[in-house]
Amino acid sequence: MRITLDGESFDLPPELVRTRLAGHDPEGITEYWVEIDGRRWPVKQVVALATGARRGRFQSQDARRWLRNLQFPIGGGGSLITDGRARRARTFTPRRAFDASELEEIEALDVRVGFSWLHAGSVALDAEGLPLFPPLPILPGLYRYDFGVGDDGIRTLYIGESVNLARRGSNYRNAKSDNTRQRTSRRIHREIVSHLGDGGRIDFAIATSAHWQDGEELDLHRTSARRLAENAAVLLGQTEPGVRVLNIDTELERGEPTDD
Repeated sequence: MRITLDGESFDLPPELVRTRLAGHDPEGITEYWVEIDGRRWPVKQVVALATGARRGRFQSQDARRWLRNLQFPIGGGGSLITDGRARRARTFTPRRAFDASELEEIEALDVRVGFSWLHAGSVALDAEGLPLFPPLPILPGLYRYDFGVGDDGIRTLYIGESVNLARRGSNYRNAKSDNTRQRTSRRIHREIVSHLGDGGRIDFAIATSAHWQDGEELDLHRTSARRLAENAAVLLGQTEPGVRVLNIDTELERGEPTDD
């Protein structure tokens, strides 16, 4: 490659640049650098050594352009400049494969929870086309809608928890007209109305007590206790053949707002 300075032409092939740099050391870099054979040099120092021209005869941007045309990497500070744009230089550190077997076990848990579903009655539609629930206790607990087995042979369930079972029924009844109700309540309201409107049946079950594997009772006034039992029931339904559970996992993670 040939360059011209003030009417004077210079040959500037990569091999000549490397030869002229031999025996010299890079000066301190204040702004822009060029990397040649693993060493970073100030761009104007390289052009001055390669051509013998005084540095005042050319600009830094000219030096960068010439050296870039020679396919040398150009950068500024900690950035690599490609096609005139600065890009942060990337460093890659190989990540060691994670092996859980190398970790020390500090505690083991064996969590089991049990409870029984109690048939509370059936859900129907009233004269206004709204869900009508059987009498429910003012107690914390779990509830389950059983939509029965459909024409496809699949049993459909929805499982939830509430600090006040009686109030939860009211939530689902009024979900269509009350825009403050959670999206899940409105979705299940539509499922109930559609299923019953098509002549289907919905059985409603509740659980007002639950216990650990050793028989000790769970305090269902605690949200964490109710959600533990709820998640266990949902997971069983999701893994049981021939069962469809209307719960969405993201709703379980977020949790429906309680009625307290």
